[in-house]
Amino acid sequence: MLRLLMMIGLLGSMTVAMSSLVHAKDVSAQQAGVEYAREAQQKVDAEHQDNLKKLAESEKELADAQKQVAEDKKKVEASKLKLDMAKAKLDKAQAVLDQAWKQR
Repeated sequence: MLRLLMMIGLLGSMTVAMSSLVHAKDVSAQQAGVEYAREAQQKVDAEHQDNLKKLAESEKELADAQKQVAEDKKKVEASKLKLDMAKAKLDKAQAVLDQAWKQR
């Protein structure tokens, strides 16, 4: 009987020890899972920060390009006016020349 009680006590102790071991492994696995998730979050955060930086740079480049386009449009408009005026002067000069040739 004493032997039976000792066996039951020993089995109980082993069960508690195994339960603690299983629990320790479970906590260790959970800690590893948390660390893996933390590393993944840090990686994604770094990627997000990089994307935010690229977006800001692209927006600045776009603003600069839009400003340049506006300036180029003004230059085109001004050169178009000069071209129209030069063409009008040429047409007038050509008409005067043609008239001079007719009068000869």
